[in-house]
Amino acid sequence: MKNKILYTLLAFVTIAFGCKKTEFDDVSKGEALGAFTVTAPVNNTTLVLNSATPAAKVIFSWSAAKPGVSTMPTYKFVAALKTGSLDAPLLEIPSDNSGKNNTLTFTQKQLDDALKAKSIADGIKTDLIWAIKATNGDMTVSTSPALNIAITRMGDGVSNFLLYGPVSSNTPVVINPNATTDFMNFKWQKSFPGVATNLVKYQIKFVAKGGNFSTPLFTYTSNNTGLDSALAISYKDISDKLTAAGYTDQATPVALQWTVEATSGSFKKTADYVNDLVITREVKMFLVGGDTPASWTAENALPMIADKNNPGTFYIYVKLNAGNGGLKFLNQQQWPGGSLNSSDWGMKPGTPGDAAVDNEANIENYGASGVYRVSFDQKNLKYYVQDGRMGAVGDATTAGWNPPNVFPSQGLTLISTNKFIGFVNLSAGNSWKFIDGNAWGDGSVAGSKDFGKVKTKTDGSITQGDADNMTVPGATGPYRIIWDGTDIKNLKYSITDGTVFLVGDATAGGWDNSAGNALLPAMTYSGSGKWTVTTNLSAGQFKFIATKGSWDYNYGGSAGVIADGGDNLVIAAAGNYTIKLDEYNRTYSITKN
Repeated sequence: MKNKILYTLLAFVTIAFGCKKTEFDDVSKGEALGAFTVTAPVNNTTLVLNSATPAAKVIFSWSAAKPGVSTMPTYKFVAALKTGSLDAPLLEIPSDNSGKNNTLTFTQKQLDDALKAKSIADGIKTDLIWAIKATNGDMTVSTSPALNIAITRMGDGVSNFLLYGPVSSNTPVVINPNATTDFMNFKWQKSFPGVATNLVKYQIKFVAKGGNFSTPLFTYTSNNTGLDSALAISYKDISDKLTAAGYTDQATPVALQWTVEATSGSFKKTADYVNDLVITREVKMFLVGGDTPASWTAENALPMIADKNNPGTFYIYVKLNAGNGGLKFLNQQQWPGGSLNSSDWGMKPGTPGDAAVDNEANIENYGASGVYRVSFDQKNLKYYVQDGRMGAVGDATTAGWNPPNVFPSQGLTLISTNKFIGFVNLSAGNSWKFIDGNAWGDGSVAGSKDFGKVKTKTDGSITQGDADNMTVPGATGPYRIIWDGTDIKNLKYSITDGTVFLVGDATAGGWDNSAGNALLPAMTYSGSGKWTVTTNLSAGQFKFIATKGSWDYNYGGSAGVIADGGDNLVIAAAGNYTIKLDEYNRTYSITKN
């Protein structure tokens, strides 16, 4: 019995100890608080307070400290001298909303006043350490490590200001790099000083796109020794600055950014924004000389076409009359020494094909009088005087897509500088291009050039190389095709029926040029651009048209010379007349039989 009682007691004790419950003191347990971090400003920030913008905001922010159960923390900003300790702070300020928000917002004046209250003098830079402390009453945690900030108290200041122009754009601004009479105008909002006696002065700064304005490519002081909020800079000055900054290839666009820095006393501030500016220095080139249609009159110098495939290279299709003193190149329609700061190039003495800008000779040793393609590579100081021609190539032509078969059967005739015309039989449903040599264009300066339609345009624009084929607009037969580079920036072509009609009140059909009107019998083509018709005419007027139903291509003129869209031609008395038209030599005649 005694053993049974002992065993029962031991079992009870074992159960009692095995099921013992831990008791917690809910009153004295405390409240946990999680760690948190600063989000702004970053470590080692330098802040210069601006007396001209006292209401501007300075914001400190941090992530929220997570409470343990229910007690939300409050926050305060603490700062001390860099040589001091955050345990004895210089500044101790609750966060926004009486310490409840995880932000602290100052105006610049409030922050300046707080430092002033600690006997920090105006305009003095103070190096501080700072942190944010959070507490829920039971626990206090702090951001770590302490961060550095340098704050300069208000002294001089500059108000915010905006850039007006040139407006920010990535579309190139085309300038003449030699022009001293053309200007790029920079304007910006006027800024005001924090200290009235220290006037604001301005400096325009330029960097390569994405560059650092602390190390600009070049700068300008604004008008009125820096006091004006505007500056006009000549194209030549800008170009010279770009060249000095290493952008020596004038044919390549330069992507820049610009801003304005305002200074009042010791305070500096840039405009609120930065503007993009892309500059293309359009190097113009002209042909002049006794052998050219311009003779030696610089003002009449012939504009050359920029070579799409070779920046800095130019070409022109022109008739040269050898033996009249040769030719030279000009970058302005003015001889050197004038207001346009022009330069001229000729042959490097003793080395034909090499160009020189100083002590040069006229270019004369190219051959007999005739039509030439003259090219000038200004970058590499080379020139080329080659046969000048233009023709049609493609499966619409008898040459097929084989350039060596183009000339002379599919060739055109130069009727004026940079303009060819010709009559070519084209087959319906097929396509063609222009070409000026016996091979496809290889992109070189001296190589052949081929031209097709600009892919994004439907207005007859053509371009070198990568371009669409032209198509035959109607039935198989003769067509008048024109290559027109008289607008050197917009090469064009046209294709019209290979016919000519008379239309006007002197003719039986009158001014009705509709497709259904018989008009007169078509003029007869005899080759080489020559047309003839003999017919009865009334007293009145008439013109030549190429296609019934269209005025797009018509000739008028006076004194035996035709012109595109020229004046009506006059028949003084009724009778039988023989009318002749020469499209290549641009002449006409009217003979009464």
